[in-house]
Amino acid sequence: MQRPENPSNYTVEVSATAWKQLSHLSLETYQHIRAELDSLAKRVGTATPVPLPGVTRSIVVEGYVARYNVDPERRRLTLIDVARRHPQGP
Repeated sequence: MQRPENPSNYTVEVSATAWKQLSHLSLETYQHIRAELDSLAKRVGTATPVPLPGVTRSIVVEGYVARYNVDPERRRLTLIDVARRHPQGP
């Protein structure tokens, strides 16, 4: 687990399912997803109002959708899963 540099920051954790999915991605794609999650964790820690727990959120990075949850009580952002983004229809 990563320790935040600033106590207002959230930590980023990765579920077992997400680790398995990340293992199939290129190192560069993994690094971009991780950088985006780390950036989100910093922003969430200073967000007002506090994010609602139990709401799944997502980001799109390099054609992949990364879904995550925010736990304000534990100050943690957890990556749930990563999947290739489906192309939009006409």
